[in-house]
Amino acid sequence: MAIESLRFMQFSSKSDIWSYGVLLWEIFTMGGTPWPGMAWSLEFVDQVEHGLRMKRPEFCPHDV
Repeated sequence: MAIESLRFMQFSSKSDIWSYGVLLWEIFTMGGTPWPGMAWSLEFVDQVEHGLRMKRPEFCPHDV
């Protein structure tokens, strides 16, 4: 979920786009779990808010 959805339970077209990006990541990893090994907590939300991003999936072309 998008940061504003996790922190404030606010949903918008921007949070939908974030979720779509996570869906694409899951597709390119062939069903991988986003942020494996990380628990959903306020600390995690803070880390994402400050730039934590998932690595490019192995099967994702560089130009995507």
